[in-house]
Amino acid sequence: MRRSILLTLILLSWTSLAHAVAGASATDTPEASSSQAPSDPALSQVAIDRELERFRRTEVSLHQALRIAEKIHPGSRTADISFEGGLDAPVYKVRTLQSGQIWESDIDGSTAKVLNTVLFSTVQGLSESDRSSLAALTTVSLKMSDAIRIAERSAAGKAISGGLISKDGKLAFIVVVVSGKDLKQVTLEPTSMRRR
Repeated sequence: MRRSILLTLILLSWTSLAHAVAGASATDTPEASSSQAPSDPALSQVAIDRELERFRRTEVSLHQALRIAEKIHPGSRTADISFEGGLDAPVYKVRTLQSGQIWESDIDGSTAKVLNTVLFSTVQGLSESDRSSLAALTTVSLKMSDAIRIAERSAAGKAISGGLISKDGKLAFIVVVVSGKDLKQVTLEPTSMRRR
């Protein structure tokens, strides 16, 4: 189970926001086919263990990286965040939504410095279903930061990634938590805010 959750985590970080928001599961992507996954050295148990060990030693938490990225564009909401320890320095990739634009920021996991911020996409450039999913993000009171806190408490660990999926036509937050030597996936389905 540990390997399958990390495979999902890796595949979600490799796919575009459009695929993640549209609800593509790991089995929907070509990278997840059984003939390719075992031969991919990035998915070997040694690579997985190395990535997790680097994450455990990282000074900056996922939640801190999220707050830093959201401050770059005040009023933005995080749609996707993941840890990448295979680079020279550990980095959090954070995608935020603000005023119809999706920004991707790289936050250094050791120093908390912003390494890069680029416009990833506009909402108008996405498919109708993706636009609907992102619009749903603005109609729920739960934020990614809340989902991370809940997941960390629930799974008794430290979150390594968080993202959005469409599950049965509803928005859901997926958070992967490192708990001891295990990876646990927590799914949170927020309710829409009621208008008064």
